[in-house]
Amino acid sequence: MAFALSGPAATRQVLPSRHKPLSPLRLRDWARANGFQIQWNERDEILQLSRDGARLVFKANSREARINGVQVWLLKPSEYRDGVGQLSQLDLNHTLEPLLHPPRNAGGWKIRRICLDPGHGGKDPGYRVGGHEEQRYTLALAYELKDQLTRAGFKVSLTRTSDAFVDLPARPAVARKAGADLFISLHFNATDGARGDARGTEVYCLTPAGASSTAAGSDGPTTGASTGNRNNGKNLLLAWQMQKALVRGLGTEDRGVRRARFAVLRDAPMPAVLIEAGFLSHPAEGKKILDAAYRREIAKAIAEGVLAYKRVVER
Repeated sequence: MAFALSGPAATRQVLPSRHKPLSPLRLRDWARANGFQIQWNERDEILQLSRDGARLVFKANSREARINGVQVWLLKPSEYRDGVGQLSQLDLNHTLEPLLHPPRNAGGWKIRRICLDPGHGGKDPGYRVGGHEEQRYTLALAYELKDQLTRAGFKVSLTRTSDAFVDLPARPAVARKAGADLFISLHFNATDGARGDARGTEVYCLTPAGASSTAAGSDGPTTGASTGNRNNGKNLLLAWQMQKALVRGLGTEDRGVRRARFAVLRDAPMPAVLIEAGFLSHPAEGKKILDAAYRREIAKAIAEGVLAYKRVVER
């Protein structure tokens, strides 16, 4: 479940005006204001903040962090110099805030409709590993996930229902036309032979304006705002819930919640994530992905992530 601070100690940092520069936040000051205990591990260069079950772990001078046990890649590296730890205001606003104070749906709005986006298709087969094409297995996963979500009471649509090519801008447009409350793009990862030992799960949400992505090459010509940035807080919360459910449900390596400006995330008017559910190129993990029983487990974990997110935002 998500963790929200509560009670008198749960103060919020005053966010800067859009016209002022975003100066770094002193973590020790913020931790004290919010009732966190702070601990510095000199040997591992780890700064840990803890309070009432919430645990934030930052690796010094790195984008690596863990938030309640889930790997999250920061928008900017945290810093620790001369006994002072600092975090960017971008990360306070767009990484910590959505998890510590989860955004809620306004006016009792319920999540009822979900659009699934099986990656690739047609002339775009995605990754090929041997005779296996990614597009075939993303579609199979989408159908399995659709069944599970339908049984859970959701109305589910797909951006493609066969081995057909769908332009990237058309995919969030399908979701918009269907009145979807969530958009979930499904993919499998792969690397070249030199890095064939890569394995694990990662979930992407849209990079906030002004920050650089963790996905190389996804920023394009600008780091400005796009349609999907209207849901920055919910995008991050949805990605975190998905990553937590997948890692715990499947026992996969936690490659973290990451940021990217993929077209399907940029153009989605509803909360959206892109899931890389495992590596087709890994000898063991790839073999699992080809197995329908394992894909059912992936679908089950994603469905649990949807339900966990729903419980938080509908409170």
